[in-house]
Amino acid sequence: FVFFFVFFAQNVMYVLQAIGIPNWGFSGWILSLIALRTNTAVAVMMILVSLCFTAVAVLGIIMLKKIHSLYRRTGASFQKAQEEFAAGVFSNQAVRTAAANAAAGAATNAFRAP
Repeated sequence: FVFFFVFFAQNVMYVLQAIGIPNWGFSGWILSLIALRTNTAVAVMMILVSLCFTAVAVLGIIMLKKIHSLYRRTGASFQKAQEEFAAGVFSNQAVRTAAANAAAGAATNAFRAP
């Protein structure tokens, strides 16, 4: 479950990079076409970067679909993934200790607050 969420968010970033919205810090298609008016050499380099961003975005989406279909063919479900995640997290001693310390700290601070 966590993998799919993170990989989906990563693919969203790839698409935003490929688009290249001005003032967002990405060198994508919009900014490449704008740069054609001012400096052709820079625009050509930006178009190459935009092509790479587009390729990564397309391949990322294809991989997400393939991995999801492979995951579904194994008989896995969203509920099973959540159960596996919960079992894995709560069986980890470091996570349990951190959760206990956080709960104890929150309780202590709740009683001290005016």
